[in-house]
Amino acid sequence: MSTPSPALLDDTDEQVLVLLERDGRLTHQEVADRTGLSRSAAAARVQRLIGEGHVEVRGVVHPAVLGHRALAHVSVSVRGAAAPVAAALADRSDTTLVSLTAGRRPVVAELRAGEVADIEGAVAEIRELPGVEAAETVLYTDVLRDVAGPTGSIGELALDEADHALLRAVQADGRASYVRLAAEIGLSAASARRRLVRLRAANVVRVGAIPRHSGSERRTATGVGLRLSARVGAPLAELSSVTFEARTLGRFDALLTVNTTTTADLVTVLDELRGRPEVREVETWTHLRFAKETYASLRL
Repeated sequence: MSTPSPALLDDTDEQVLVLLERDGRLTHQEVADRTGLSRSAAAARVQRLIGEGHVEVRGVVHPAVLGHRALAHVSVSVRGAAAPVAAALADRSDTTLVSLTAGRRPVVAELRAGEVADIEGAVAEIRELPGVEAAETVLYTDVLRDVAGPTGSIGELALDEADHALLRAVQADGRASYVRLAAEIGLSAASARRRLVRLRAANVVRVGAIPRHSGSERRTATGVGLRLSARVGAPLAELSSVTFEARTLGRFDALLTVNTTTTADLVTVLDELRGRPEVREVETWTHLRFAKETYASLRL
């Protein structure tokens, strides 16, 4: 018997999804209070979004904790079919995102490594892959916004083995109860809660919903590369539709990911960006299918 396709998301599902993106550990009652649903209806929505695979709620550890000091975006031109190239990139341990796109470059990927020299080595290997025509690299100099993971600096915090065990547990399931987390780290539920609160406050980990781009959601993910006339100190876009923003060095001066539900919404966002005095040029690509969409896990 075939598995039924996930139901399309409605406006309330989108509202719940946005809340979980911001804080994946919101209780069902907190979701209910912020959406006007009953607690049971909120619980049903959350469970369906997760159960049908629309989202995964996970803890994402700050790249610095993992020793990843160099992050880069790679745009790949191909000879022939793009899917095999995307699959080869997805098999690499240093890629956290690989996407087939409609744009100038049919495959894009995000690399994370210890040093810039490691990025250089990775790009050299990518250029040697069968079917790769060229690879262009944009280095992230400062990640300003990322709904999936923590940005900015981390607090001065000495992590012990219980902290590492807790981080591994919330990476696997960001909505695990404190009782379950306590069992993972061998401490009480109250201790597990205190530790997780401390780790989140120090920006070591962010717990949120990561959308699974299954084709049944209403959102479209669009990559945006900006060329600027001057360096800007503040984020370029405070719009809720901007889910990722980084200052970059290379072909672009800034790189964004925009999630919109209609083409009209996307036009509005792009026109707002074009209207900024420091924006000289806007280049876009649509993410058609994600061959890989994950984040480096803590292996300590």
